[in-house]
Amino acid sequence: MPPPRLSADQLRDHLLLETVQTRRLVRHLRQVVLRAAPQAAEAIKFGALSYFHAEAPFGSIGGNICMIDVKRGKVTLGFILGADLADPHGLLQGGGKSKRFVPIADLQSASDPRLVDLIQDSAERSRPD
Repeated sequence: MPPPRLSADQLRDHLLLETVQTRRLVRHLRQVVLRAAPQAAEAIKFGALSYFHAEAPFGSIGGNICMIDVKRGKVTLGFILGADLADPHGLLQGGGKSKRFVPIADLQSASDPRLVDLIQDSAERSRPD
């Protein structure tokens, strides 16, 4: 059975108040995430698109792979356990105990193949035993 995903209507409603450019960017980044982590469940959690291992304890938190967040028109790809990820290219930002994020300014940065490495590393690390 395929993992749960948002319907087109749910995604549209989630992005309703965003600009056309931001909606396009989020949709593109969403496709990058789903190709990099095809096993990921998808839901709206904490106001963001959340990708996670549905079977993990505590679901979207315990099995979190990444989140696409939009705040004040700025798109980020966030990793709840980002401090543990290998980041040889220095893409991750943030100084908290564990959460890190990558700012996504445009379609070119959303298409950066180094994002796929981060997403796949996070998917592997968050996979339930």
